[in-house]
Amino acid sequence: MSTPPAPSWFRRPFASRFRFAFVWIAILWSLFLITRLVLLGVQHVPSQNGMGTTLAALGSGALLDLLAALWTALPLMLYLTLLPERWFARAWQRHLLRAGLFLAIFGASFLAVVELFFFLEFNGRFNFVAVDYLMFPTEVADNIWQSYPTGKIVAVLLAVTVALLVALRKPLARAWEEPARWRRRLPGFGIYQAVLLALTFVLPKSLAEVSADRAVNQIAANGYLCFAAALAGSNATYEGLYATRPDAQVFPRLRRMLTEPATAPGSFAEKSTLRQVRSLAPARPWNVVVVLEESLGSEFIGALHPRPVSLTPRFDALAAEGTLLTHAYSTGNRTIRAIEATTSSLPPLPGISVVRRPASKDLFTLPGLLRERGYRTLWVYGGRALFDGMGAYLSSNGVDRIFEQKDYPNGTFTTAWGAADESIFDQALIQMDGFEAAGKPFYTLVLSVSNHRPYTFPDGPIRPDPKLKRRENVVRYADWALGRFIEQAKGHSFFDHTLFVLMGDHGARVYGAEAIPLPSYEVPILFLAPGLVPAGRRIDTLASSLDLPPTILGLLGMTYESRFFGHDVFRVPPEQGRALMTHNNEIALMRGGRIAVLGLQGHASLYSVGADDQFVPIPRPDRAGHELIEDAIAYYDGADQLYRTGGYLLPTPSGRVAEAKR
Repeated sequence: MSTPPAPSWFRRPFASRFRFAFVWIAILWSLFLITRLVLLGVQHVPSQNGMGTTLAALGSGALLDLLAALWTALPLMLYLTLLPERWFARAWQRHLLRAGLFLAIFGASFLAVVELFFFLEFNGRFNFVAVDYLMFPTEVADNIWQSYPTGKIVAVLLAVTVALLVALRKPLARAWEEPARWRRRLPGFGIYQAVLLALTFVLPKSLAEVSADRAVNQIAANGYLCFAAALAGSNATYEGLYATRPDAQVFPRLRRMLTEPATAPGSFAEKSTLRQVRSLAPARPWNVVVVLEESLGSEFIGALHPRPVSLTPRFDALAAEGTLLTHAYSTGNRTIRAIEATTSSLPPLPGISVVRRPASKDLFTLPGLLRERGYRTLWVYGGRALFDGMGAYLSSNGVDRIFEQKDYPNGTFTTAWGAADESIFDQALIQMDGFEAAGKPFYTLVLSVSNHRPYTFPDGPIRPDPKLKRRENVVRYADWALGRFIEQAKGHSFFDHTLFVLMGDHGARVYGAEAIPLPSYEVPILFLAPGLVPAGRRIDTLASSLDLPPTILGLLGMTYESRFFGHDVFRVPPEQGRALMTHNNEIALMRGGRIAVLGLQGHASLYSVGADDQFVPIPRPDRAGHELIEDAIAYYDGADQLYRTGGYLLPTPSGRVAEAKR
């Protein structure tokens, strides 16, 4: 018995002009599938996670891909539904639709390649990092052009797009064979809209969570949907998305966690982290130089992770002259997170960094506090100060002078990210000599750029070793430039009364199965100051990059009013050591071999951290586990409240007025 033909009200709309939308949906859906298969191969999911997990990733991904494809087709479906038949039949409309489809296919193909490279670097789909990069296209476009064979990729994608449209020429021509009047177009659009809304509201938000392996879940997800979620939540409030507690629980818990030997008893202000920190050492108004080394994760440091031939012989030698933190972590995987942590000592609030937030003015920061004590303050950077809002943030929070890319002499070797490290350090020495001649103590923040794609550096003492990867060679150059800087600084008059802090801003790349990929966050932090810090000492206390401000002030012997969330690592008891981190939507607190991870919808998980940095779930936390989760909530809930209500301002008279009004 033959199947009866579909009713004309169902068949005709889909056999006419809507072919353009269906072709686009089919192509994009196929492109999503190809991208996922490539990522599965790159990640070795079948061999590492089993075929069941692989099939689950493909099945869940297919549904999410269909949802994303349908959403991208919405403008085209609206256009095809509303376009009068007499206009649709004209020649210019045919050219317009074919040209639009050409651009859409080429753009989607190019985005697929970009997403592949993004995944290889960050081990995830488009996320907050992609949102941040989108805001500053100059550096990102230059970096892509210099790092990858962009011209060849574009040529191949153009050829493939042309070939695909040639193959679709006849099927698309049939779009004009079946007229679709208004009463026939509405049912087609209605069916499309019903499917779109059904998938949007029926598919669970956890559909991509097919495994305990974070990277596999990222493969199961859809990059377009992830980017849309990141864009929507980039400046979302903590409250309403993450677990919160009443103020009566949050601030007493914060007081307990932030109390340390230098804290004056009973000095905490109500509903605030403001307290009196007393000097436990002789006052030394020494200069402070903080060097943030781009992408210098601990994995590269021979003094922390020995290898047959160290990539960082100069850093290793300097470690013997100073005090090295051996168990320190960055708060995030972006440079702005390092700037946020090392200046404001704030926990890494979810969404965009406070460096990028317009309300980040007159915050309680290390450079702001030192400037109040008579210090000259400087930031030396190889790139453009406007990138990621770094210049605006620093100039609004205690930094008087900024030396950026436009200030370097003509002919300086540069990449997409700015001047080479050796030029950055040369300018830092010149600027600091000027401060020294004026008889003023100074704070200098130096941010290097060379250890980043495209991994190029000037010809000189360090020549590329063909046996090493490009990244490893640029690490050798960055290490040489850093060692040269300190060696030259030893010949300057300011050296004997200057505290140097040499550290990585974050790890080289994000990789790993865990919600917080710890190896990507481990960074070296070295304190160097003859006569001020012990030589050859190694501190194993768990530490965070946000511990830098109070530790520096403790070494300088300052008594001050503090709002900092960090500890003085030189004086805090080892059991009080902890690290705070963020990755995508997750925020975490690690302490005592365990880590509490807070997620969206108030979700909280507890894990034990193995020797290999793998997370072992603790489904039924004991009392200590519950306390760790509550401590994590207090850190982030309290920090978010203080930041958004003006409770984290520098305690100047104006800041105290703002606090009194609350």
